[in-house]
Amino acid sequence: MQQWGAERIDELTALVVASVPDDDLTADELLTACYDQPGVVLGDDDGTAVVALGVGRDADGVLVASLRLLAVHPDRRGSGLGSELLEEAERWASDRGAERLELGGVLPFALWPGVDPSSALVGVAARRGYVDRGELGSFAVPAGFRSDPPAGVAIRRAVRDDDVTAVTLAAASSWARRSDEIARALDHGTCHAAFATTPTDPDGVHGEVVGLGCHSVTRATWVGPLVVAPGARRRGVGHALLGQICRDLMIADFPAAEVHGVADPDIEAFLGAAGARPGRRYRVLARPLPA
Repeated sequence: MQQWGAERIDELTALVVASVPDDDLTADELLTACYDQPGVVLGDDDGTAVVALGVGRDADGVLVASLRLLAVHPDRRGSGLGSELLEEAERWASDRGAERLELGGVLPFALWPGVDPSSALVGVAARRGYVDRGELGSFAVPAGFRSDPPAGVAIRRAVRDDDVTAVTLAAASSWARRSDEIARALDHGTCHAAFATTPTDPDGVHGEVVGLGCHSVTRATWVGPLVVAPGARRRGVGHALLGQICRDLMIADFPAAEVHGVADPDIEAFLGAAGARPGRRYRVLARPLPA
């Protein structure tokens, strides 16, 4: 195995397109997920197999590794390359102090939230001792969905300097784990913010940030982060933010906004109220790594 630098992005993209053609991954999406964050891309000498992963802290502060991509050209499947790639990933992550390797989106900028149950990777992982930690769902919200913000809240795209500053500070204080993704959405112009208003400040120019709705941070049409401050929940702020995301995607000719990695029944109910349709399911697979 050798390390693949970003200069091989065209080669990587061609391999991924051949390996998972239905996912329609682009070079930009692969650059964001595999190269813009600390990590590594390892491939075989003849360019027919590759694995990408990174290391970071999970929600509990534990140092973990996240597999971002594992692709084997169809002509080389069944040759044991998948297991070899996983072994290389485990060794790399263990050398950097990760306590476990998780297949999917435990860290930001994931290409998938977990593993498709029909994927050959499920069997390869099981033979290497990976444990099934549960199921995640994906949902498609029709791009025509709209919802007005509740009284006392104004929503706008965060592009003005003062709004960007307010969102950045709110992310750092209230949603620190999502701050990298929120920063990326601000850069891309795909972050909508909900501001508290008052009779003397009807546009919320000086208002507190009570929610954020971002999209297309790593993959086009993907929703997130979508977060609402505890004191503003169950008032319609989340649906209003989701409606603005859907508006963006409709203008860009996408039929739906996609929400991935859902495991909470309350979030499913929230999406169902927006007309969401269930889509693909994923398994969360992980393996403890030796100290």
